[in-house]
Amino acid sequence: TVLEMKGLRAVAALALPFTLATVAPPRSAAFVPHRPHFLQRSHVVGCAVGAESTESVGAQAIRRYFAAWNCRDMEAACAEFSDKCTYEDTQYAGAFEGKEKLRAHLDKVADALPSSFSFCIDSVADGGESVGIQWHVENDGEPLPFTRGCSMYTIDPGSGKILSGFDVPEPAPLKPGSSSLLLLRVASLLIAEPVRGLPLVAWLLYVVVVFFSNGILPGPDATQLDGATWEEVRDLSLNFWLVAPLLHLPFAPTLHPMLEALFNALLAWAAAFAGFLADGRPGRPTGSVGNSMLPVVGGMQFLTNAFLLPYLVVRPREDGASPVYAEDLDGAAAMLGESRALPLVLGGVFTGSVSWGLLARPEFGDLAMRYASFCELLAGDRVASSFVVDLALFAAFQGWLVDDDLKRRGIGPKDAVALRGIARFVPFFGLCAYLSFRPALPSRS
Repeated sequence: TVLEMKGLRAVAALALPFTLATVAPPRSAAFVPHRPHFLQRSHVVGCAVGAESTESVGAQAIRRYFAAWNCRDMEAACAEFSDKCTYEDTQYAGAFEGKEKLRAHLDKVADALPSSFSFCIDSVADGGESVGIQWHVENDGEPLPFTRGCSMYTIDPGSGKILSGFDVPEPAPLKPGSSSLLLLRVASLLIAEPVRGLPLVAWLLYVVVVFFSNGILPGPDATQLDGATWEEVRDLSLNFWLVAPLLHLPFAPTLHPMLEALFNALLAWAAAFAGFLADGRPGRPTGSVGNSMLPVVGGMQFLTNAFLLPYLVVRPREDGASPVYAEDLDGAAAMLGESRALPLVLGGVFTGSVSWGLLARPEFGDLAMRYASFCELLAGDRVASSFVVDLALFAAFQGWLVDDDLKRRGIGPKDAVALRGIARFVPFFGLCAYLSFRPALPSRS
C-alpha cells in the first residue's frame, strides 16, 4: 500500500521528489501471484471503498486500508495489519517492524500531506494470499504527474490481515528518509498556502546574504571568520542583557554602547516570540512529531531569523473552529507563553538597552560622536550589520502568528482589529502591547 508519494517532482511546478512508500515484506519474501484475478480501474478515492464482490479477503483489507488512509483515520488503517507486520519504506535504510512503528510512520506521513491528496487504486492482481496493486495519486480529484506505482502484499491466511508488502518505486541512489518528508511537507504547505513562500524566500535570502555573501554586507562571510569576529561575539554574549557591565563584574568587556544596545534589543525582541509558544502545543496536528516552538525560541537567542523564518514556513495552521484551552498546553507554553509579565520584562530590557546605547560609557562621547562612530563600525562589521538585517525581518514578520493566536482564543477574523494592527505595524512595542492585552486562553475549569 502507499504511505508516501514517490517521485512527485512536478507538484505545483516545484519539482520536489518525494516518497510513496508501502508495507514491505522481509527481503527473503517473494511475491508469487497464485493464479491472479485482475480487476481494472477500481478506484479508492477519498474515503470510499469500491471493492469487487469477487475479491479475496486480503484484497478487500487493502482497499479498506487505502480508504482509511485517505480519511486520515490511522486507527482504522492500522487495524488492517497483522500485529507482526513488516513494513519497509525503500526511502529509509531499515524496515519498520510491528504495528507501533508502522503507526508512528503513518502519522508522520499524514502530517506531511495535505488532506486533498488521495491514493487511487487503478488495478488489482488478486492471488488470494498475495495481492498486487497499481495506484496513482490525485489532488482534489486531479491526477498528479509522476505519482504512479505498484505495491505487492502478502496476507495472513488465518486472520485476513496484511502481513507484509513491497513497494516498487523509481530507483534512488540515496536513502533520504525524513528529509524527503520535510521536502514533501514544505511542498504541500506551499500548495495549500502560497503566502508561506514569503518567509521561505526571506529565509533563503537571509542565509545567502548574512552567512555566505561577499560585498553585500561588510566583513568576511561565515566561512572566513577571523579571530576578531569570534572575540566580538564572545564579548557581546558576556554582556548579555547588560548584567555584567551594570554590576561592574571584572570580566565584563568594554564594547561600543550602541552595539551592545543593538545586540540586547534584538535578543529581547527574539524572546518576545515566546508569547506564541501555544502555536506548537502537543498534539497539533494529529500525529505531529516535533512541532514544538520552544526549541525555535531558544535557537533564536543564537541565530535569530535562521530559526524563526523556517518555522513560519513549516508550522501547522490553526484550523480548529473551537478555542484552545489552557489545559491543552505543556508547562513551558502555559507558564512562559501566557505570562503577562513576559512583555513587561522584555519591554524593560529593550528600553534599557536603547537608553544604554544613548547614555552609557561616557568615554564614547556625546550622542553625535557615538552615532558617527557606530556608523563607522557598521560599515566594516559583519556581525553588527547582520543585527540590523535581523531587526528589519523581525519587524516584517512579528505579526505573522497573530491571527492564529487570536483564533485559538475564540476571536473571529473581523474582531480585535485595532489589536491586530498594533501587533503587525508597531515594531516590538506593538508586539509587547498585543501580548499584554490579548484575551487569555479559556479554561475548562
